[in-house]
Amino acid sequence: MLNASDAVTKIKGILHDQFDIDTAALDESSKLTDLGIDSLHLVDVMLEIETELNITIADLSFSPEATLGELGAIVAKCVADAQKS
Repeated sequence: MLNASDAVTKIKGILHDQFDIDTAALDESSKLTDLGIDSLHLVDVMLEIETELNITIADLSFSPEATLGELGAIVAKCVADAQKS
């Protein structure tokens, strides 16, 4: 099962791959807005996560104001919910 920390690692990888963001200095308190990620970029990130993990994320779950840790927790919950069904 994917935990929140693993999900943050996955999100960081997507940020690096899609937006060439240096993720070495990022941690769970890093905000997406501080990284230059706006709501349109966030949709791209969300779609990539859904594709890679075969999950569905509620559209309102992700906010550009969120931290990586908060997004990791949302993704981990979605994975856990998908595995239950």
